[in-house]
Amino acid sequence: MKQAVKTAKRTKRRIGASRGGRPTKAEAQAIEDRILAVAADLFARDGYAATSMERVVSECGAGKDTIYRRYPSKRAIFDAVLERSRRRIMARLGDLQVRQSSQDSLAQLKELTSLLLDINLDPELVAFKRIAASESLVAAGSHAEPEPDAIMSLLRTSVMKAQADRHIVTGDVNFLTDFLINSIIVGPTTLAMFGYKPLASPKERKLYFEKAWKLYLGGAAGRRG
Repeated sequence: MKQAVKTAKRTKRRIGASRGGRPTKAEAQAIEDRILAVAADLFARDGYAATSMERVVSECGAGKDTIYRRYPSKRAIFDAVLERSRRRIMARLGDLQVRQSSQDSLAQLKELTSLLLDINLDPELVAFKRIAASESLVAAGSHAEPEPDAIMSLLRTSVMKAQADRHIVTGDVNFLTDFLINSIIVGPTTLAMFGYKPLASPKERKLYFEKAWKLYLGGAAGRRG
């Protein structure tokens, strides 16, 4: 424990730019990453109202001026936290697309849907959604909200490919995409936002997903049991 305390103190001194002068680009990025990581943890754990700039300053180990130069208000730092979350989601989706290059279109759609279920049940993202739903201030005025259109566009494209290869029925791609989301992702995500912990283990999630996927294909393909 004493060693952990000493390490934390060293971290605070390092983040505070103790060597003087302007930080290097790498050091500046490390400072920003640390600030946003601490802020994200505070927002996710305690909510928007209970998270103050003073608490971010106190817990991340950066100087007050260092933080306020980057983020002049709580709204600004929350927007940056949301943007950080969005970038991470898009990076995971980008990595998936690279891995999927040799798969057929139905396998690609299945893996993409499974990943979106995992993403939507991530505790941090659930907390941010809860904030957006319950804090009218955040929901109404954020300039860095996650971009669902980019994700929906990716999912629609995957559905269209599966249609073109005759894995699922032809028809309104928007309807089939919404049907996919509503039949697999919405239920568990809604429960999580209300404080439940659905599909807490990887095994539970896998069993649920396989059953839900089979039912989706039963409706979307009309020939799978």
